[in-house]
Amino acid sequence: SLDRDVEIMSEVRCHCGCGKAVLVVAGPVMGRVRCHCTICQSVNEGDYADSTVLMAKNVPLDRVEHVRFETLKEPPALQRGFCRSCGGYVMAHGTIFPFPRLAFVPVARYPEDVRLPEPDMHVFYEARVADSDDELPKYGRWPTLLSMLRILLRPGREITARA
Repeated sequence: SLDRDVEIMSEVRCHCGCGKAVLVVAGPVMGRVRCHCTICQSVNEGDYADSTVLMAKNVPLDRVEHVRFETLKEPPALQRGFCRSCGGYVMAHGTIFPFPRLAFVPVARYPEDVRLPEPDMHVFYEARVADSDDELPKYGRWPTLLSMLRILLRPGREITARA
């Protein structure tokens, strides 16, 4: 049961730092990961990316505005989306075998009043630039793929906000 001070949101508008790039999250979050791959470190300008994992259909590309997409690695690779004005990283989408089409939205792109699930795990941890001092599971490349499959097999979690 949800607290009385929480409302389920049917969709959430997420923005880049300058506010010009917009995307709509219109479905449940499957999970939340802290990715330590070198591309995530680079595009997020940090030790890792803290991102929500969603089915791609729940971040429809026809509702993504002012974003340019790039492939930063040879296929199979995600398409990374950046604001056309400030260059800020706003999302990634694509298919990585054996998964269905997925979308990843950085936690920092959600409005402050949105309540997101706690992180599930660290992935691609072998590429880390610093150790993470927390109790989350930490997976290397191949275990990352198996752990992501577990996230996708469970029910999604509704996005909520303080009412």
